[in-house]
Amino acid sequence: MYIYPMKRIITLLLCFITIQALAQLPETEIYLFDLQRTPKAFRVLPPKIISDTTGYNNQPYFTPDEKYLYFVSSVDSTNTEIYRYDLKRKKSRRITNTHEPEFSPRYTPGMDGISYVSVEKDKTTQHFYVSNMKGKKPKLILPELKTIGYYEWISDIEFLTFELPEPFFFVRHNTALGRTDTLAQHIGRTFYNLRAKNKIVFVDKSDSLHWKLRTMAPENLRVSRKKTGVIENPVLSETLPGEEDYCFMQDGSLLMGHEGALFYKKNPFRHPESEWVQMADLKPFGIKQFYRMVISPDNTMMAIVVYKGKKP
Repeated sequence: MYIYPMKRIITLLLCFITIQALAQLPETEIYLFDLQRTPKAFRVLPPKIISDTTGYNNQPYFTPDEKYLYFVSSVDSTNTEIYRYDLKRKKSRRITNTHEPEFSPRYTPGMDGISYVSVEKDKTTQHFYVSNMKGKKPKLILPELKTIGYYEWISDIEFLTFELPEPFFFVRHNTALGRTDTLAQHIGRTFYNLRAKNKIVFVDKSDSLHWKLRTMAPENLRVSRKKTGVIENPVLSETLPGEEDYCFMQDGSLLMGHEGALFYKKNPFRHPESEWVQMADLKPFGIKQFYRMVISPDNTMMAIVVYKGKKP
């Protein structure tokens, strides 16, 4: 594990990445599936498309109370807003109404607010905000943090981030102590704080041919930055070829998509020799390619992001 102060220099590379991302938002749709448990596996039922508009529809998130699915949707060629899909009523409601694009909505740890990433008017700065449940009264978290891409809450004062520019940094922030630690480089966009397992899981892409899921103990997030040694984070699993999006089931098993199919790996925490097996072919539903995916806390629903053309 690398421990050194995070440098936040807004480079020409960062400008290029951010502006290109906004100017060329991919065309994506969100499919919602019901899952039925069978004696041997899960059955995937025909899906419903919950994104109402064409364009960019992405970053689905199930709330812990299983009432809503949050996501972002484009309202024009460069702006995205946060939407909330009521899983019982099967209706969507727009939450934010701003001139700046919002991304990655989710509840705050206390479930009393919504956190998200916003690209500011300069089209370069990417800030972290928390608003009330109606998407109002946004509060900027750590104004000096300007390169955030994705994040995961640890507690109400700590969170993990994926930060630009390449090689993409894995960073831990403590707002109470004003402390920042860089934990790794060359990471993927999907990572989890698994409280039940007392583990942090992230994608290590340092080997361009063999991406791996690695685990990190929470106590290693607090190692003094004065230490220069590297802590080897254990490998949990290899990913499927070229895939960095995955989710965990209740029992610790993994789900990952590849070439229009959904794959399953039996709990690698308990069964380190388990292998990826195909769980469902989604091509009969007209789904040829998908990447981001989330599963509801009770494992009865799954949302995936389907894309056209080149993988975003």
